[in-house]
Amino acid sequence: MQLGHIPLALSIATYDWSPKMAVFCLGAHFLPNADVLVVKAGLAKPSFHCTVTHNIFFAVVVSGLVYLVAPHYAPFAFVALITHYMADIGSTVGQPLLWPFSKKKFTLSLFQDTGYWGWEMYTGYYKQRASWVLEGAVLVLFSYRLYVINA
Repeated sequence: MQLGHIPLALSIATYDWSPKMAVFCLGAHFLPNADVLVVKAGLAKPSFHCTVTHNIFFAVVVSGLVYLVAPHYAPFAFVALITHYMADIGSTVGQPLLWPFSKKKFTLSLFQDTGYWGWEMYTGYYKQRASWVLEGAVLVLFSYRLYVINA
């Protein structure tokens, strides 16, 4: 999933809807993709993307650290991270959800991986039918959450 990550993260924030929570959930949701910055800096190979930051262990550690600073935000961090993995698991690249205990990668293979950076990533992804179905579903979810909190 590409642009759909935004309404997905904002859907989580609607459970405590405020600008501060929206920014926090967006940041937590996109945190796993910080591994791309390590690759772009030349500190790791491209295969590093979707490894150590895309697993349940990472979500637990990050949520635990958030809990130490702001306990109310910890569950939002955990859910934002887990939904990031759920959004990415449709890609053929796979997610090592049980790392560091297992290197097995899980995938639903709903859409072909088109990379992690640049215009080719977006154009390749949005040429696939599954991308429109998945992102449409996320927009429906976000619209529903906005309806519920405004009703």
